[in-house]
Amino acid sequence: MNAEKPTMSGMPMIDVKSIQLPATIQDCTILQEGTELFLQHGCLFIKNAFEPDYVRELHDEFKSGFEDYFSDKVYEDALDVGDKRTMITLTLDGVFNSSDYYAPPRIFPLLEFLLTKDLIVAAMGCVVSLPGSEDQHRHRDYTNIYNPGFYYPGVEDFIARGPPYAITVGIPLVPITELNGNTRFWPGSHLEILKSKDQDIGPGVDFVADLGSCYLFDYRILHRGVGNKSDRPRPLLYNIYTRPWFSDTKNYARQAPLHITEEQFDRLPVRDQKMFSWALVEPATNPNTPNRRGLCYCGSGLLYERCHGPSESALGNGLKL
Repeated sequence: MNAEKPTMSGMPMIDVKSIQLPATIQDCTILQEGTELFLQHGCLFIKNAFEPDYVRELHDEFKSGFEDYFSDKVYEDALDVGDKRTMITLTLDGVFNSSDYYAPPRIFPLLEFLLTKDLIVAAMGCVVSLPGSEDQHRHRDYTNIYNPGFYYPGVEDFIARGPPYAITVGIPLVPITELNGNTRFWPGSHLEILKSKDQDIGPGVDFVADLGSCYLFDYRILHRGVGNKSDRPRPLLYNIYTRPWFSDTKNYARQAPLHITEEQFDRLPVRDQKMFSWALVEPATNPNTPNRRGLCYCGSGLLYERCHGPSESALGNGLKL
């Protein structure tokens, strides 16, 4: 394989520092530009998405709870995703149980536009790349569900028209440099029939990032984690947002995509519970025998006991509403 020489200047980018909050996609030209860039390229670097002090707070809390994973060994509850590189599931607690984290106000309107307001938070975790880690192989995080697996006239156009169904937001907990390992992307590959081992798709693009920056990428895009050549671990938080009908059946055989208890769920604002209720319980699908601890059968995304449950319980007890 020929050595790749990625460019550091080809990453689509917006700066959201000047956005007035609360922001909407209709009124914010910066987010509109970001939407167009993301749909075209499948990845987007966002400067000033978070305050640096807030990222330091995230780093301190993550390190206090997960520093045991900063070692080169195999864990029963975490996935080995490459040489000296571990994927850890987060718990929706502490600083992570906040809309500032799972629905960051400067970028969340963009996510809602791309995935609809019915999006869910499908996973929360962190990838720790240890010193000396090697480059990952080039890959997609999930098979392109629009690719039928065989060729027919017009299949390329069909795949290119498919809207995103899963988006990863990566939040570096330390500044990303050319030494400690960023993520290399092949912009536009989310819309094409390309195999991960194709040699003629170009060198890809890299980036550096200060604290407070983040990046978005489409689940379909070809990418790889670059090795950590520094002497310190590089933790990278990630949140995965999806359309409500999509379920990742590939990447979470070893661990849950998200840890949440009923108490943590109850601390969420009611408006946000719909994004997480899937992780707490199994859906109730039969209105004749509703799962009283599950999601309501009506499709609202709310727990049965918070939706149709009270009225049906009252009717069952012979009460007049």
